Amino acid sequence: MTTQHAPAVTSHAQHAPADQTSADITYAFLVPGLITLHTTAPTETAAREALAGDGTTTIDLHDPHLTVGCLTITGLDLVPAAAKLDKIGDTLVDDSLPDADFHISDIARVAARILGTHWTATAGTYAVTGYLENKTRGTGIYTLSVVEGTLQLQHEQWPEPCAEFDGDNLTQLGEAVATAVLDDLCRNEDCGQSRADGEGSEGECADRTARKARRTADD
Repeated sequence: MTTQHAPAVTSHAQHAPADQTSADITYAFLVPGLITLHTTAPTETAAREALAGDGTTTIDLHDPHLTVGCLTITGLDLVPAAAKLDKIGDTLVDDSLPDADFHISDIARVAARILGTHWTATAGTYAVTGYLENKTRGTGIYTLSVVEGTLQLQHEQWPEPCAEFDGDNLTQLGEAVATAVLDDLCRNEDCGQSRADGEGSEGECADRTARKARRTADD
């Protein structure tokens, strides 16, 4: 399967005048990620109860803080209710994305940023499903999930998936999902662009279709 990448976007930051200096500022980020926790219990229910513990879900990391390169990690916020079962013994559970250190909903979030204005991404149960939608354009809902071990993009109106993906790079998967969404919209003549926008003989949809045809011919 060929993964198509969205074109890189170059942003031009505004720089302070040469004679003006500024002190460094500390920026704090809430970063989605996966934390693997192991516990031994007779049943999954008992294991989840152990995970929830006494209700304390915030772990403050005191000096010396954990550091990764120039990054300092000061705390962890756990959400036991959203814990996704990943393994039972040595057996990997089928609804997880194998060997990935991010949620499927994170792929949807990256795709929404690439798609741009008015696109939103939301997470399903345990973040093993991601949803993409542009309510302004009335695109309907795209669902990103693992079906029989394959990551698939499905539109709510179509019986078959729009595209399938593989790989374990979050940025590349997000780009591929964004491209698949735009391709699906263009196939159904819903680019959200003028069909006489100066970008081609019939607009953005025609341009995307022509580029895809050229790539197919080159292959």
